Amino acid sequence: MTGDAIGAASTPPVASTTLPPEPLAAALARLARGTPTDLAALLHDVERHVVVDGTNITAHCHCLTLDGNGRPRIEDLVAAVAEHVLDYAIPRSEYRAAREEADRTGSSQKLVRLNTKAQKLFTDLLHSGEGGELLLFALAEKLLQLPQLICKMSLKTNTRMHIHGADGLHAGVEEKSGKLLLYWGESKIFGDVTSAVRDCLKSLAPMLQDHEASKRDLQLLQRHLDVDNEDLENALKKFLNPDDPAFNSLEFRGLCLVGFDCDAYSNGPSKTELKAVVSAITSTLPGWKHHVAKRVTEEKIDAFSMHFLFVPFPSADEFRKLFREHLGLSTEAKDHGPEASGPHPMPAAANPVAAAVPPAAGVGSTTKGSRAPAVAPPTANRVRSSKAKGTPRGAP
Repeated sequence: MTGDAIGAASTPPVASTTLPPEPLAAALARLARGTPTDLAALLHDVERHVVVDGTNITAHCHCLTLDGNGRPRIEDLVAAVAEHVLDYAIPRSEYRAAREEADRTGSSQKLVRLNTKAQKLFTDLLHSGEGGELLLFALAEKLLQLPQLICKMSLKTNTRMHIHGADGLHAGVEEKSGKLLLYWGESKIFGDVTSAVRDCLKSLAPMLQDHEASKRDLQLLQRHLDVDNEDLENALKKFLNPDDPAFNSLEFRGLCLVGFDCDAYSNGPSKTELKAVVSAITSTLPGWKHHVAKRVTEEKIDAFSMHFLFVPFPSADEFRKLFREHLGLSTEAKDHGPEASGPHPMPAAANPVAAAVPPAAGVGSTTKGSRAPAVAPPTANRVRSSKAKGTPRGAP
């Protein structure tokens, strides 16, 4: 764990009189669902918790493991990620009520109904970034032990729109100062790593820099925060209230995930071993990190601490296609009109997310969740480029 590991932090003195009996850090740590080893069979840690020299960036890189025939386990990863839709999209209190009903009656009807409800919140638009958002959620909770504070998906009133503002809002506690750390999440799954990094940080920047942009999500948190613990919610809301002294102990941080095409993997059954994939990715990783360091400076967010997760795929398009299949969304759906490039143009008042969180700069662009235009869509027998293994298209 790094310095912001929430399990080790002490109770922030500014809010000590209103906290639950246990320290805030311990209360938040209990909220994180899963453990860092839950996805170990599917994702290999190429690098974890490595601070990029001269920056406030903590980098992580996770590649797909291979099965016994040398094939990357992308479909298994997608299936595992898709199993988190209920945790990601349904508020904790609503889930607890359904679970208690199941315990009382012995029937799983309410839980099944909630899972169906969660799946139907995902858009059927082809160029959606929601698979990346769900992957970011799973890695944040499991690998970083940073619990989600609000289910923004549950506030959607139209499935043909994306979430405005941050892709996710997670929390931790800084060990030394006791500050509450609010992580603004952003994910991009593109074919090209350079484009993914650029657009991810471009979307994140307004959340960290612009008080007006972040204020909308803070308002949503104050209204819809749900950690299924009234005392803890009241303690957290003090940090979110600009009129409370505890607000001065709230620190904004970034939480980024980029997925992209990488040729380190084999294109079917082979004798390729995981160590060869890791070696190829390791040789290219410094260039990826250098590009992140460069972009945070250009976006003027280099003063903010952040976690940055790299997840190289055999095919970003394949990840999105498999995700749609596992959620039962049609792979033949067509994007129509304005929805193809971002949120549905409905009146803001008709949707609480849209009303409270207008699109920030870089959000809802035509490249949201899509591959770089120059990369052709995959086929059943995708022909790979002649690039060196481990070198993603568009690498800096």
